[in-house]
Amino acid sequence: MKFLLTGASTLALALAAQGASAAGLDRSGQSVLPIFADDNTAGLSFGFVNPTLEGEDIGGAGGDYSAGESYTQTGLFYTNRINPQLNYSLIFDEPYGVDIDYDTDPLTSNLGGTFADLDSQALTFVMRYQINDRFSVYGGVKAERVNADVGLNGVAYRDAISGAATVSGFNEQVQAVAPGAPLLTTDQLGAALGGDPATQAQLEQTFGAGTVAGLGQSLQGLQGAFEATGGYDFEMEQDTKAGYVLGFAYEIPDIALRFAATYSPEIEHEGETTEELFGMTETSTTDYVTPQSLNLDFQTGIAPGTLLTASYRWTEFSEVDVIPELLGSDLVNLEDGHRYTVGLGRAFTKEFAGSATFIYEPENDSETVSPLGPTDGLYGITLGGRYTSGALNISGGVNYSWLGDADAGVADQAVASFEDNHAVGIGLRAEFTF
Repeated sequence: MKFLLTGASTLALALAAQGASAAGLDRSGQSVLPIFADDNTAGLSFGFVNPTLEGEDIGGAGGDYSAGESYTQTGLFYTNRINPQLNYSLIFDEPYGVDIDYDTDPLTSNLGGTFADLDSQALTFVMRYQINDRFSVYGGVKAERVNADVGLNGVAYRDAISGAATVSGFNEQVQAVAPGAPLLTTDQLGAALGGDPATQAQLEQTFGAGTVAGLGQSLQGLQGAFEATGGYDFEMEQDTKAGYVLGFAYEIPDIALRFAATYSPEIEHEGETTEELFGMTETSTTDYVTPQSLNLDFQTGIAPGTLLTASYRWTEFSEVDVIPELLGSDLVNLEDGHRYTVGLGRAFTKEFAGSATFIYEPENDSETVSPLGPTDGLYGITLGGRYTSGALNISGGVNYSWLGDADAGVADQAVASFEDNHAVGIGLRAEFTF
């Protein structure tokens, strides 16, 4: 019975990680559960996800979007034992990623020409010490590599970035002449150029006659330069930094019960970046972190050959800020991620087992989300099967996820609406015990 239960558990947990469009930038789930695999076992997993992210402009700029791009996920691991109490795993995964492209005309749509391509790889070495047959602790080190390319374009980004640059340039001139003078805000700029007479009068009185007309000319000039130079481009070179993981587990082997808690702290990165905006090119270093996270994984046998699984993952994306020097604002702007799964595995024979796993991510409280991730919450289901032949185990499954509706926002203003979207994922995994 233990063999059948463990087989179903590995299947459910492996394929749940192939779910589509996880919270924030999450892709792999950063699981270290291979540390519990049989001694001298190697595994290879592959996933393909095809999201449908269709939306339309808000505000009349015009534009229908199909922004989601398909992507793949690859994972590797090897687990072996040093002595009766100590074993180890070497795990490769791709923890974070973004693949999105608004392939419409940037001159006539709010987000046309906006794109993001984020890639990451991590190599983790984990060792587990078994205190007894019930309790164990584990920990290890990881090397994590991240690189990204981002482009911001379209009417919404043109207006927001040009407006912020107009206000910044104006305030610099004012402070150079009269240090300590009142500062212009983007809200005041928008109201004045939008025709609000009270704001226009206030600015003319504070900064002098002709201020509003001069601001309008400056804004138009920057908007023209933004369009002529293809918007804003950001390229961040690969950066590799070290981190660690810690965890503990409680097990009752006779009933295939296991509870494991794994903590990964944030990792500090420094990326060499190149920005292009308004015809200017800026090379600098951008500091950022990848988020701390907590994984809770549970399984237990509930009948002969039947296993119940559950997991929870928290990622602190709210602390991830990528603020390039020339742009001066955050490219990420995400809420914390919460992901819940519950599954049931059933071994029908010694050779074949099946599983069903349900996935849920709650909606966030924000009225708008980043255009680089235009969904809010999800729920999905993964169905899979596993075949065992001697030392070889092969599993596969399909995930279907319903993606939560959301309004994509720029400068806290909704500029595009995304509704009734979904994603389909296919996962394959092979394990061999030598």
